[in-house]
Amino acid sequence: MSTPDLSDNKRLILVVEDEQRLRANVVEELIEAGYAVLDAEDGLEALERLNTATPDLILCDITMPRMGGYELLRALRKRGGHVANIPFVFLTALSDRVAVIEGRGAGADDYLTKPVDFDLMLITIKSRLDQVERIRQASNAEAETRRSQELAQAFEGNLEDLAAALSRLSAGVLLFDGSGQCLFRNPQAEAIIGNGLSLANGRLHVANAAAASALRRALATAIDEGTNPDIVTVARDGEHPLIIQFISLGRGKATTRVRAAGFIIDPNAPPPLSEKLVTLLFGLTPTEARVAAAIGRGHSLECITEDMGITNTTFAFHLRNIFRKTQVARQQELVALLARSALLVQDERH
Repeated sequence: MSTPDLSDNKRLILVVEDEQRLRANVVEELIEAGYAVLDAEDGLEALERLNTATPDLILCDITMPRMGGYELLRALRKRGGHVANIPFVFLTALSDRVAVIEGRGAGADDYLTKPVDFDLMLITIKSRLDQVERIRQASNAEAETRRSQELAQAFEGNLEDLAAALSRLSAGVLLFDGSGQCLFRNPQAEAIIGNGLSLANGRLHVANAAAASALRRALATAIDEGTNPDIVTVARDGEHPLIIQFISLGRGKATTRVRAAGFIIDPNAPPPLSEKLVTLLFGLTPTEARVAAAIGRGHSLECITEDMGITNTTFAFHLRNIFRKTQVARQQELVALLARSALLVQDERH
């Protein structure tokens, strides 16, 4: 009984033959040809071998003691699952038409007669294994295509929900199809677009030629290559540059309609900080949350005390509590912390 060498992902062949010398010769030829080999002397031993290993092909004699080739093949086909689909090649001295018909009827994939022509045997085995591999690859490709289509349909079906979610982000967000056409822009993007960056006929435009070229390359990289390009900056008159980052939402020839997202950040615009979000993040009281949100929005001490109708002393009291709860020591650190926390725009009515 041979012990297979399964190193280097060799194809595994199960040889079932009751004639010991022939079985040894077949095993030797297969090993020489680069296959890993299991062997059994009849159908019952072959079933035992199949309990611990799954061969890529079975080469089997028909007439054997205890369990012959026909019985073994029927038992495997009856099992179902992966075992039932293992290519099965009969090796027999029987060459008459009735034997061939019976073997085909039992589900055999091919037929070799004795005395064994080893060259023909190797060609037959290779042909069957190649056929199985082609079918497997076609099946995998079909499954991947079906999966991509299902994902695309799901994405399209939820586009309105996605747009609603993106509308609640403080950053400007644009969604693009495979041609670079803008399919969606959230309100924050609408507010940012204007000075230095424009959107016409569904496409982004920049006045500066170098920035326009960098913008086109970055968007094309996200769409065509499925990777996330470097950040692009767009200069503006008298203001800090806009910061734009494209993120790929598809790979290569993906069927998904939305293929890339563009995030636009305006360093000059304070984030629309939500009092509810500040309360949830840091455990602030409602009054503390109002003070913190106003500070995060860049309001001055005078504006805050006047709008809230509180004194400077009361403001200082709330500020000390906010520092303690947010674990910062200075107002500048608080502003930076709140800016980082302001990604989500909460609905103040809820």
